[in-house]
Amino acid sequence: MVDTFRVGLLLTERCNIACGHCWFDSGPDKTATMTPQEARCYIDQARGVPTVEWISFTGGEPFLLPEMLLDLVGYSSEGGLQTECVTNCFWTETEERAVEILGGLVDAGLDVINISSDDFHQRHISFDRVRNCYRAARTLGLKTVIMCAPSRSSALRIGRIVEMLGGDGIHILGGGEPEAPVSALAVETGFVPVGRAASIPREEWLVGESPVDGPCRTVLRDVGIAPGGRVLPCCSAASLVEDVTLGNAGKRRIASLIEEAGCRPVFKALTTIGPAKLAERLGILGEGRYVSRCHLCYEVLTDPRLGNALKTIA
Repeated sequence: MVDTFRVGLLLTERCNIACGHCWFDSGPDKTATMTPQEARCYIDQARGVPTVEWISFTGGEPFLLPEMLLDLVGYSSEGGLQTECVTNCFWTETEERAVEILGGLVDAGLDVINISSDDFHQRHISFDRVRNCYRAARTLGLKTVIMCAPSRSSALRIGRIVEMLGGDGIHILGGGEPEAPVSALAVETGFVPVGRAASIPREEWLVGESPVDGPCRTVLRDVGIAPGGRVLPCCSAASLVEDVTLGNAGKRRIASLIEEAGCRPVFKALTTIGPAKLAERLGILGEGRYVSRCHLCYEVLTDPRLGNALKTIA
């Protein structure tokens, strides 16, 4: 049995900005968006998966749909699920405004606000808005995650972001044991050079800072649903690969789609031996070629020889 713990709803592909590192290619020109009825249907289906505890609302930029977001957070919470919203903080013109909007979501049951902050985002959005969101979350007692996706020349690495936010209570994941009570987690992972980010020069890739070996612990455990109902196997760039799409949640229930996917050779391989072992069999594991396990996984899944490699494993 696959122990899926979170379902991410990509409420819209639209975003108010078009970051250069966005593997999903979100931007102002995108229009695909879920209806509230579709989103509620997917939440109901998620509740039907015994191991699912979380619903994450992401995009695109979900705060472009504030009324729908508020409704869905309440609907998920009333159904016994924990909730998270991901944002670039464009809407936090002032700290007071951030408290007002986040306060409504907290009253509806929001558990975590996930903030994206790095050079790519801050080329479009003032860091003051990130600070306003973070401070408002602290005022409200709302748990916070800060996600940073830097490049080699980035000025905003996770340590600098934590420093600019005041540092108190923010724990950098992988930075040892926290020294004080934790009010926020800070996570840094180099951007994945896929989608729009594929045009970023190789010398900007943060190769060697994240492990690529070992099995994947998120595929089929942290799944997504895109506008139109397409069920994605994970929350990273591998979900762009059409051949590993699980199916459509508008046509079949996600519980059965996830169960069937757990029997597919490609997912068995990713969760047991991992993408690095598959890359070895394909002859593409070369030293210093990949930013992260997710980057390597995408290259493995798009290699035309993968089917034969999976047959040798079976």
